Amino acid sequence: MNMIRLLGNAYGDLRGYGRSRIREEVRRNVCRSVDEIAAMQSVLFQRRVRDAIARFPAYAEKVRSHCGTLPATADAVAPASLPIWTRQDQRELFANLNEPPIPGAFVHSTGGSTGEPTRFYVTRESYEWRTAVSDRGYSWAGAEEGRKSYYVWGTPIKPLSLSKKLRTEIQHAIQRRKYFDSFIFNDERKAACCREINRYRPPALVGYAGNLVALALFARANPGQLRWKDRTLVTGAEGLQPGQRELLQETLADEVFMSYGSREFMLIGMECSQHKGYHISADNLYVEVVDEQGRPAEPGQTGRILVTDLHNDANPFIRYEIGDMGAMAPEPCSCGLPFPLLARVEGRIQEYLLTADGSRLTALFIPHLMKEFVWVRGYQLVQKDRTCVCVNVVAEQDPSARMTEPMVQALKAKLGENVSVTIQRVGGLQKGASGKVSIVIQA
Repeated sequence: MNMIRLLGNAYGDLRGYGRSRIREEVRRNVCRSVDEIAAMQSVLFQRRVRDAIARFPAYAEKVRSHCGTLPATADAVAPASLPIWTRQDQRELFANLNEPPIPGAFVHSTGGSTGEPTRFYVTRESYEWRTAVSDRGYSWAGAEEGRKSYYVWGTPIKPLSLSKKLRTEIQHAIQRRKYFDSFIFNDERKAACCREINRYRPPALVGYAGNLVALALFARANPGQLRWKDRTLVTGAEGLQPGQRELLQETLADEVFMSYGSREFMLIGMECSQHKGYHISADNLYVEVVDEQGRPAEPGQTGRILVTDLHNDANPFIRYEIGDMGAMAPEPCSCGLPFPLLARVEGRIQEYLLTADGSRLTALFIPHLMKEFVWVRGYQLVQKDRTCVCVNVVAEQDPSARMTEPMVQALKAKLGENVSVTIQRVGGLQKGASGKVSIVIQA
């Protein structure tokens, strides 16, 4: 395993990514004190604010409008004094960028778990930080790179080129990770997943929480299908409901670790062995929980989660509202880690579509699909029954058949070739009672 890490670090250093330096710093940060981590965050936060004001006129104008003036160069900026950066702010900023703001920066997309895609630039240094803290967090569950693990996950929407496919397979082999496509997860696919796990015998299992729960229910209802039990399991994409952790530990793994992340930042927080909340990746991110006025919420009080990316020069992710509610822990964790503890996250419960045979297609597939269509500004799928799906899209102009055909075919490939899929342009998306936009509406 150490040799695998050394080879990976050597490759990253050879490409000029600074991988060894960043990974060593991330490793050392575990041994720092709470005060040292807080001081590091403060320095990086101030630097990020100054850089964003200088680099992005739209962000500078938002700060000026909110504060009345730009902060003096010598003055420290209190986070609560700054405006909240919204998804709409980000969409408008990206739409007006004609080129990467930093040489070598590349585009990522959220896909839009609330129906509206968000695109942004990421620097290579930021990407290395993201992967390093993610690997550190997963190591608490024994699922870091180089540890044998099995992912009940998704696969790329677009077919990979031969060279890309080969690179991906080599990367997964080096990481010692195998992947099972669980976007469609009917009983036949669950049985196939059980057979793969029995054959691979991984110590760690990683997957979408909803699909892992579905696999656990299948295994419990069909004794003998799953004959291997993992030591640890890591959930992602959504939270667990009461009783589900116990179900997973009864059927799939001895110990369950919950992770909290997003496409914008990768791993935001990870459970340790105490399972009292999510330890925030505080050397990479500054996370706040605030009230409706943007002021810090009291520990234990539910509020809006804001995230500042401390290492991404290519985007002004400063006090960015991620769309989830949560609460900071009133007391530090007894594990001794120096990272702040997010006691809970009140995020989304994932929705689903029905396929032609009555199986469920997790709605997690939809953002993965929609991020491939840059002309889509918002989307919502309406399903009257399992034979008919209408995709409502927000777009600047009526999309042509050439633009929509790949979307239709991708949906038919998952739902069934005989399912009617129509695309229509709409002026807005339907909101639920909570004010959020659902990806799927079962009409």
